[in-house]
Amino acid sequence: MLLVRQVLLVVASFSAIATGNTLLAQNLIANLRSATGGQPSSGIDTFYVVNGLAVFDASGRFGSEPYVTDGTIVGTSILRDLMPDGSSNPANFTVLGNEVFFTARVPGLGNELWKTDGTVAGTVLVKDIRAGASDSAITDPVVFNGLLWFGATDGINGPELWSSDGTEAGTQLAIDLWPGGFGSSPQHLTVVGSQLYFKAGVSGVGSELHRTDGTPAGTVLVADLTPGPSGSAFDEFAEFNGKLLFSCNAGDGMEPYISDGTAAGTFRLADLEPGASGSSPQFFTTIGSRAVFSATTAATGRELFVTDGTTGGTGMLGDFNPGTGDSLPRDMVPYGGVVLFSMYTPTGRELWTTDGTAANTYELFDCNPGTASGAVAELVSVGSNVWFTAYQPGYGNELWTTDGTAAGTAMLADFVAGNPGLGAEGLTPFNGGVLFRGALGAGAYEPCFSDGTMAGTYLLADLDPSTGDSSPRLFRELGNEVFFVANGDGTGSEPYKTDGTMAGTTMIADIYSGASGSTPDYAVAANGEIWFNANAGGAGDNLYRTDGTAANTVMVTVNGEAPRGLTAFGTKVIFSASRTNGREPWISDGTLAGTFELLDIRPGGTGSIVAASENFCVVGGLCFFTANDGATGKELWATDGTTAGTYRVADLVPGSGGSAPGSLTAYNGELYFTASVSPSGNELWKSDGTAAGTVLVKDIRAGFLGSNPKELQVANGLLYMTATGSSGAGEQVWVSDGTAAGTVQLTTDVSGVSDPYRDLTATSAGIYFLHDDNSGTGFELWFADGTPGSAALVLDIAPGQAQGAIEGTLVPALNGSQVLFAATDPDHGMQLWLSDGTAVGTRRLTSFGGSGYGAVTMENFVSIGARTFFAADDGINGLEPWVYDAVTAGLAFTLPYGSGCGGSTGDLVIGNVGQPTLGNASFEVTIANALPLTIAVPASSESPTSINLGGGCRLLVNFPYILQPLQITDAAGTASLPVPIPNDPTLAGYNLFWQWAAYDPGQGAFLNDFALSSGLQVQVGN
Repeated sequence: MLLVRQVLLVVASFSAIATGNTLLAQNLIANLRSATGGQPSSGIDTFYVVNGLAVFDASGRFGSEPYVTDGTIVGTSILRDLMPDGSSNPANFTVLGNEVFFTARVPGLGNELWKTDGTVAGTVLVKDIRAGASDSAITDPVVFNGLLWFGATDGINGPELWSSDGTEAGTQLAIDLWPGGFGSSPQHLTVVGSQLYFKAGVSGVGSELHRTDGTPAGTVLVADLTPGPSGSAFDEFAEFNGKLLFSCNAGDGMEPYISDGTAAGTFRLADLEPGASGSSPQFFTTIGSRAVFSATTAATGRELFVTDGTTGGTGMLGDFNPGTGDSLPRDMVPYGGVVLFSMYTPTGRELWTTDGTAANTYELFDCNPGTASGAVAELVSVGSNVWFTAYQPGYGNELWTTDGTAAGTAMLADFVAGNPGLGAEGLTPFNGGVLFRGALGAGAYEPCFSDGTMAGTYLLADLDPSTGDSSPRLFRELGNEVFFVANGDGTGSEPYKTDGTMAGTTMIADIYSGASGSTPDYAVAANGEIWFNANAGGAGDNLYRTDGTAANTVMVTVNGEAPRGLTAFGTKVIFSASRTNGREPWISDGTLAGTFELLDIRPGGTGSIVAASENFCVVGGLCFFTANDGATGKELWATDGTTAGTYRVADLVPGSGGSAPGSLTAYNGELYFTASVSPSGNELWKSDGTAAGTVLVKDIRAGFLGSNPKELQVANGLLYMTATGSSGAGEQVWVSDGTAAGTVQLTTDVSGVSDPYRDLTATSAGIYFLHDDNSGTGFELWFADGTPGSAALVLDIAPGQAQGAIEGTLVPALNGSQVLFAATDPDHGMQLWLSDGTAVGTRRLTSFGGSGYGAVTMENFVSIGARTFFAADDGINGLEPWVYDAVTAGLAFTLPYGSGCGGSTGDLVIGNVGQPTLGNASFEVTIANALPLTIAVPASSESPTSINLGGGCRLLVNFPYILQPLQITDAAGTASLPVPIPNDPTLAGYNLFWQWAAYDPGQGAFLNDFALSSGLQVQVGN
């Protein structure tokens, strides 16, 4: 209790400061680019009405995703962002009862079957038919017998007929016409009475007409129209008075056919265009005992035809665009015993009517009188009338209405004055009016609604606003500020700096005035400045450095050497550059005189380094890199920063072949890298900078194929990588201490998933990575501490096979103690997450967007202290710079700081168990790597400091500090101090700072008897 009271005394001292201080989790630093020149369209196709709502697909800031509207502005929104940072491309919408089914592509699931009732909560996956990331290839969904029927493959059976009642258990393979992996590939599913017609292929018959009553026994081949295995070609299925009208090519061109479900009752109605080309019938539309359709003949072009279901009753109604020109009838709508449609004739495309006879087929209304076209289109039944779109000079394209008479045909209103007008498309009846995409207000072909009046016609939402992207990148720490590159309004890409606030975000220098900008790149922090490549125009790409002020933004080179791969080397920078000798290694002290080519490794103009493939790596006093001198191939080189000290380390593959060193990584004072050397293939090597000290670490996979190590990362004193061993387990995570015996396989999952371990990311505690072990969680965040068997799933953020954590976003955070990443879950979409390697310590940090969706995209994360800078598109401002501040957000976290001074066992390692979340009674502050069974003393204070104690030691907890009860380390040299966190909301955001001292007689750096740890900031929070 004494310990708890001591800790609470420190914590309570903050209560008066932070009470009532509520801050946002994330903050926009600046909207540097406010708009673009054009007004994009959201690309809406059709609306699907259910439960008084309309579901539709739109392409906006969130990509192509499902949206919903109730016909009001406030009731129009995205349903779910199913594929953050991309498009789920919803398609195949089909209304069944009170739900809309559709297909969509989701990371980890592929393109699968979804449904929605028009609410976020009701937008769910029906079933991952083909488990994993592969598509089930759903086609032609249709409602039949109260179920959804469609073609699909589960990856075991080929494409076959499936049915679904909207539940996972009720979604199943219904009819397997061609057992095995090939499948019958059913298409053109069409309901006629109690039968479902479709085309399907079976062995020996080919693709032919089938029907089913929904049972395997009731599924039959209707007719083998093209005998033999070649099969027939089909198109345009339509119900016609209890029979099926369809287009078919049975070897004599695509022509109109009819079927009553029997072989004898299935026949060609007419050979309208004899020969192989066929007439290609389209748009079968029933009117009483007849059906009209369009078809093409060589003599007349595409014209209007009619059939009564007999050969004798099938023929052309007229050559309305005389000669070989096409009249192209379309947009056919049954209405009051006739069919209204649009057709192109010498008077243009106008409104027509027919009852299926030549005598009663005529132009109903010439919307644009004379020979000019009225561009009539989009006919739909709305109440007792038919609405459509048409063009008239002076009014443009507007909404019209007709009651089937010339007198009752008129423009509803001039909704958008002048040309081009409203431009409505995709008309869908809804609530007594129509939903459509059109140009109203700021929107360009965005979702709109009209009840036919001016007052009742309005833009529902601008789903793809004209928003500019500054595309911030290259965040780098610059003293107390952060350097980054962004595209500003009118300035192009230039260097900026920020203190994390809008007021403190400014352009450093407009290096190249004008809209193109200087496009800075390859930024690196060195000697208290930021060095980068930029182009001021005329002189080409040159080396620059800046201290964050315009006055001290200096061009270092002047001849357009195009520096690449900038790497800090002490107070200097090493890079590749190209002048007369081609691309070679260079060095700079920041002055023109002190900037020069280190060595012309490959004499002549070719150069030894390939642009954009630089891999400089600093280890101690050497900078390693790969280069090709033209004689020995691509090999390992090193430099001490002088011409004399620039040399080839080793010629691992004698001759011109080269070992192609890659993945250069500093570890334990040596360079580790991959190299391809016979007979071991591509394996892990290390070098101390000498030829004799450049050796193979381990031949992980015996033979010339090699283990192909990738993603080398150093974490908690070990080297991690992925490699393919000789055990047949495929690619796994491996760990190495730099010896052959200490290079071992860390994971053992044999999932069968391609590239199963991704994005290895090092922290002080261990290695994080994305992994799919084929257990049903999909690619999610995993963690391992370096011991075999320690790899485990951290959290299934997106439940099921869907992928939660987003590839390419993992970065160490809070001074490398945790990992930060972007992830998506079904309720919040894309957000920023943080993890300490435990499920309870894996937390969503941000609150972009709303229910079912988050940010559009998040990228370029850089963690600096307790702040994370990144680029994000919140769906409103475009891709702009943001900051997340764990301190002001009241996040529970621990943050190592400062450096300790060691003893006989090396540096002490301060850490913690759990997170300092409110109510966590088991939180502990720990010490490791001390002497076994020695005294360890923890100290805490309310603020940090850094006081030189001599001997390389610093006091990191400020006065007055509290010495906590001493602990005795265990046999492994570890100890822990329990620090239970009360569940008191007033404590959120308060900080304690910790440091340990461990007794190490005669060997400690402090007073010759003590080793001191680094500091640990502990913030209490949620």
